[in-house]
Amino acid sequence: MRRRVHQVEKRWSTDQLITGIELQDWIKLLDQNGWRVDPTYFHRFAWITGWALPATLLGRLEDARYARQLATMPIDPTPLFILGHWRSGTTHLHNLLGRDPNHTYTTVYQCVFPTSFLTGNALNVPGLTGRFLTDTRTYDNVKHGWNEAAEDEIALAKLCGLSPYISFMFPDNAPRYAKYVDFIECTERERQVWKDALSYLVKKVMIATGGKRVVVKSCTHAVRIRLLLEMFPDAKFVHIHRNPYECFASTLHMRSHTDWENFFHLPDENYEGERIEQTAQLGQRIFERLYEDKHLIPEQNYYEVAYEDLCGNELQYLREIYARFNLPDWDAYHATISDYLDGLKGYRRNDLNINQDLMDLVWDRWRVAFDAYGYPREYPPAT
Repeated sequence: MRRRVHQVEKRWSTDQLITGIELQDWIKLLDQNGWRVDPTYFHRFAWITGWALPATLLGRLEDARYARQLATMPIDPTPLFILGHWRSGTTHLHNLLGRDPNHTYTTVYQCVFPTSFLTGNALNVPGLTGRFLTDTRTYDNVKHGWNEAAEDEIALAKLCGLSPYISFMFPDNAPRYAKYVDFIECTERERQVWKDALSYLVKKVMIATGGKRVVVKSCTHAVRIRLLLEMFPDAKFVHIHRNPYECFASTLHMRSHTDWENFFHLPDENYEGERIEQTAQLGQRIFERLYEDKHLIPEQNYYEVAYEDLCGNELQYLREIYARFNLPDWDAYHATISDYLDGLKGYRRNDLNINQDLMDLVWDRWRVAFDAYGYPREYPPAT
């Protein structure tokens, strides 16, 4: 018999990533997981079900209105993808590149309600509900709100159910969703369903913004380069990396919040140890696959930067990105992004717990990242 935790954290959080799923997809997801919802989290079941009803109604109306346009619409210009492990600076880049007047990004509202956000915007749902959101994310000091940048993986989990993020809600069944990290072991049918979901989302974001290039950021895309190139052979890719010790410690900190916010099963008593091992395994998979596949991207469409170099020198590296990709209107973007960067002054990063045990584990399991990007064994690095 599995021994469960006794101390429950964030029990009453309403930050479940599956909020906004349509009813038929919610029922399908529950059925796949044997309708097992721990009594501790019955209120989460009610919350998701309650939001599924209007999401389904508005989604059906939206599909009726836009189905023909979506079926024939080309994705031009193709997306710009940001690659990198969680907590490596991908959100910072997402915010930077998405604020070009010629670009857009997937927003929190769009990712929460991927099937109905066009209709919801017309009804001013974001304006009426935005005050109920927290000012910053629960695990760091990054600004939060309906119009802020968000991971498209959150939307894809609802659109097709083929996402490792589902395992955050149903940890007992986590192995079921492991194959959706990189889709290597998936069927061709599953790959096509996922591609269709991503195309659907990108097209709708373009409709919402008058056809702008969509800047897409989900850390899982770092291991999906082959899939993304099948869809968009001429897409642009920016890869950002960070000191592996900091990346690992910050990911654990993030998961100490986001896991508890999404559970529908009470985790095992040794949950913290499992979380460390899962983080080590997933990171190793990401770094190895990224390092193996990045050469498939044409050189003119790929740019790599270290988080440590980017911070404080954003304009220098953004100029290099724009030159590499031959992106237009640098002067207009420069004026826009300079004001945004001024507003970030004073941003405080989380204090991280990096001890010798963590260092030994990361050095052993993520060695490929140290070797690929030249990070030293010691921490803090010698200056």
